[in-house]
Amino acid sequence: MESKHSLRKSKLFRALLILLLIAVPVQWAAAQLTLSTPRTTLGTVIKQIQSQSKYQFFYNDKLSTITVEPLKVKDASLEQVLSTLLKDKAVSYKIEENIIYLSEKGDSNPVQQQSGKERTITGQVVDAKGEPLIGVSILVKGTTDGAITDLDGKFSIGVTSQTQLEISYIGYKTQTLMVGDLGVMTVKMESDNEMLDEVVVIGAGTQKKVSVTGSIATVKGTTLKLPSSSLTSSLAGKLSGIVSVTNSGEPGSTSDFYIRGISTMNGATNPLIILDGVEISSGDLDNLDPEIIDGFSILKDATATAMYGTRGANGVMIITTKSGRNIDKPIINFRVEGQITSPTSKPKFVDGATYMDLFNESLLNGGSTESPYSAEEIAGTRAGLNPYAYPNVNWYDELFKDQAFNQNFNVNIRGGGKRVDYFSSVTVNHETGMIKNRSKDFFSYNNNINVMRYSFQNNINAYLGKDSRLSLRLNVQLRKTKQPNISMNDLFAGAINTSPVEAPIYFPDDGVTTHIKWGVNDRLKPGQQQNPVAQLASGYQDNFRSTVVAALEFEQKLNFITEGLRFKALASFKNWSSTTNSASAGWNKYHLQDFSVDDNGVYSFVTRLQNESGGEVSTDLKPGVANSGDRRFYFQAIMDYNRTFGKHDVNAMFIYNPVSYTHLRAHET
Repeated sequence: MESKHSLRKSKLFRALLILLLIAVPVQWAAAQLTLSTPRTTLGTVIKQIQSQSKYQFFYNDKLSTITVEPLKVKDASLEQVLSTLLKDKAVSYKIEENIIYLSEKGDSNPVQQQSGKERTITGQVVDAKGEPLIGVSILVKGTTDGAITDLDGKFSIGVTSQTQLEISYIGYKTQTLMVGDLGVMTVKMESDNEMLDEVVVIGAGTQKKVSVTGSIATVKGTTLKLPSSSLTSSLAGKLSGIVSVTNSGEPGSTSDFYIRGISTMNGATNPLIILDGVEISSGDLDNLDPEIIDGFSILKDATATAMYGTRGANGVMIITTKSGRNIDKPIINFRVEGQITSPTSKPKFVDGATYMDLFNESLLNGGSTESPYSAEEIAGTRAGLNPYAYPNVNWYDELFKDQAFNQNFNVNIRGGGKRVDYFSSVTVNHETGMIKNRSKDFFSYNNNINVMRYSFQNNINAYLGKDSRLSLRLNVQLRKTKQPNISMNDLFAGAINTSPVEAPIYFPDDGVTTHIKWGVNDRLKPGQQQNPVAQLASGYQDNFRSTVVAALEFEQKLNFITEGLRFKALASFKNWSSTTNSASAGWNKYHLQDFSVDDNGVYSFVTRLQNESGGEVSTDLKPGVANSGDRRFYFQAIMDYNRTFGKHDVNAMFIYNPVSYTHLRAHET
């Protein structure tokens, strides 16, 4: 039999417990609001209340247009604000946890009407900042009916007044909401403070964030949707520990990136890149469209990359692509982008006459033995008397444009059912360079930079049973590039270093010579003479590259043996090939030896051939072909064990992965 003393203690404990349970919601509900609004609509004030609290309002859309009087409160409770706001209005409210239901007065049960009548409700799901959330799952509780939010975070679904909607999204708390008589709803998702229970991809498996001891950074693919055709360029600033370096703005070029610097192991500097379990190159990564990427995991230190050995010495990047979903209607996304690119800075050049003055000044100051420009040459250049006798060429403007227009197109579809789901994406990207199409001014071919890229991603998951899954993933990348034979570095150097006054781009046709008489600098030795326009127009390259990555994966849970045991096998094939067709021609170099002017002001020119061989060179295009490629077969078998005992997680893994690599010898003709 309990003593009176212990009985009092028990009653006191129960009383304190009851008070605590009552005090917690009261304290949480007592939101302090500070508002100052003019005469406006009820909907406008509701948005301000939602931005200052965790409450969400549900009401018929017509109530949002009700006009309310000016409101000015400071550190007021929610009840005080609502009472003041709805004073003399035919609107009542009901608070259930963090949800506030508004209805017209006189309704006996504002949230439960027309229980048997089915209708369509539309809504939007946003985060704490009011930004729309894409791909949020909206499920009718107790059924398999559901919907997914679109790019604007919006959805529509068939309901009755008795319907309860379960709204869930990774990283946010799941909410269950009663529909009632609502026709439109806005749902604000609350971040889940228990994010440590999420899993991250680590090598061949996953692990809870709370259990991760290595340095791992993760990011969603949507973060990398930037107006750039290079995915590696988008990594800068998005992932801690990533250093991205852009060495060229040329279309089709890639950026170098490093994870925590560069190691010297095996002479390799690039990180190991794994796409859905298959190793790919940095060039393959650069051609991926962010639309297909579900997430990145960056393994940065030795603890995280241990299973890869020396191959992971420069860090490991693991990329997972999107999969299908069990939904009634497929989701189709369509994106079209147009980009205008222009140089961040442009070199400025003096005119020809100023160049000659400065050149003469440098001879006096430097004591050079070179011949200065005469006063007649400077005066003729300044007056622009004749472009062949007194050339004044801005080589940069002759070669480069101020901007280029590029396009990007993507369409993807996502859907499926209980047995099979799918995700398919097609991307077309077109880039052009900022060089002028000078070859068309002289010849029939076009050698301006033009890059067309086609990317296909297809993921199919077949659920063979409750614990079995078979997945097929196919990634195909095709790239066709046309460009001049001269590199962009050499072309830019020629534009900067070539004298503007020594020679014109070309001399006029004399009616005898069958080839173009390209102008060159007589001051330089043979072999050093340049004409950037001639070098640009003297040939072209057509390159076609294809990359095919196919992977077949089978996963079987072995819970019938012991809970948490799983077997997974992956077989993949990757093929890369490159074919370059080129055509190049020689060009004949000429120097102005003398000129004369008749009484009518007509100029006559005497030119001299300046080729290194002393004779005329052939200007016929000579074809060439170069082929190269490689193939990689990869197999992976994994037996892992993952189980939780109370507060303890137990993980064990056995992995076997042979690799076969074949390099196809480069062949040139």
